[in-house]
Amino acid sequence: PLTRPRSSSCQRMSYPPPPDFYRLYAPPLASGEGGAAAGGSAHAPPPGPPPPVKGEYTVFGSGHSTITVEAPFEQSKLYRSDVDLRLELKRLNSEVLRRFTALTLNLAEVPSQYARRVEEIALLCNNLHHLLNAIRPSQARATLEHVLREQVRQKREKVEELRGHAAAAAAAMAGAPADFVHTVEVATAATTATAAPNWLARGNSGVRSQSAAVEGGEERMQIDG
Repeated sequence: PLTRPRSSSCQRMSYPPPPDFYRLYAPPLASGEGGAAAGGSAHAPPPGPPPPVKGEYTVFGSGHSTITVEAPFEQSKLYRSDVDLRLELKRLNSEVLRRFTALTLNLAEVPSQYARRVEEIALLCNNLHHLLNAIRPSQARATLEHVLREQVRQKREKVEELRGHAAAAAAAMAGAPADFVHTVEVATAATTATAAPNWLARGNSGVRSQSAAVEGGEERMQIDG
């Protein structure tokens, strides 16, 4: 199969870049179009991403919507939606602790009033749960923004590291003899020119072998049936 080794850092990424072999699945260019060969071996650039979906859409047979609708809260609402929700969460959490302390005192002094305290704590917990569900979209956006910023920071660090190595290599080559520099440039150009066609050829052969294996399995299934 056509695979590529992945580093441990890439495996830990939440949104890794697409694999290199996705270029093999682009439709081939026609003969003579864009310098393509007669056999149609050249490939068109991959298509761009589809436009963002707005409204209703279907994924694996399940309907979804991009419009977030807050579920109605059928109990008494103990928080305000027009203020900082983080402060409301802290306030409700502190209120739960106070009501729990009152419950323990009632169990020791007035056991007959425990049911009322339990109902109060249950109402506060339900408000906390509903408020947490209401801020999930904001949490998801903040998480995605943090992940993307972290990826940009890591890529910039790698680019700066590569630039530093390139500058060091250029400084080392500056003191080398002229014929040695010319030999290195010729060898680098030849390696670059032959690496991409060989990689595409290996990828196409892997795809063809996978297709042959699938067709052979289908024929065996028909014979067995």
